[in-house]
Amino acid sequence: MAIELSDATIGKIVDGLIKRNKVFAKSESEKELRNTKELLKNYRLLENHLDVELPSIDDDTPLSRYELSLYSLLGYRARSKEMMVFINEIIERYQMICMQGTPEQERRFKVIRNLYIDRPAMTRVRLAKRFGCDEKTIRRDERQAINELSVMIFGIDGLNDVSK
Repeated sequence: MAIELSDATIGKIVDGLIKRNKVFAKSESEKELRNTKELLKNYRLLENHLDVELPSIDDDTPLSRYELSLYSLLGYRARSKEMMVFINEIIERYQMICMQGTPEQERRFKVIRNLYIDRPAMTRVRLAKRFGCDEKTIRRDERQAINELSVMIFGIDGLNDVSK
């Protein structure tokens, strides 16, 4: 049995689908940007992950369940190390770009460094006092730096996410 729809009804359905698609695209792009923020939030933990000693595995004997688990952990460690080498290179390059730029760009880098990388971490309130600006400015710098780092980490996909 066919359902007959008026042009107005079809228009409403199409408009609704377009609106839903825009909302979905925005939420998907925000997830990409959150990945950069999550990476920065967990930067110190990831660095610490690489410092923990793991027992060695003897290559001559068959692997027990325990050794298979250790082998998996070594794989996690290797992937984490590769990613952290990449992230540290990106952060160094971002620092070079910012330090050769405007005072705002320099502050932007220092905000990210103090919030996520250096130990101990500073609060946004303390950073605002340190730089003689409003906390909203620190949050804006943080967002802008995360957007820029997303482009540096994810390339063109990061740029697409920032532009949405």
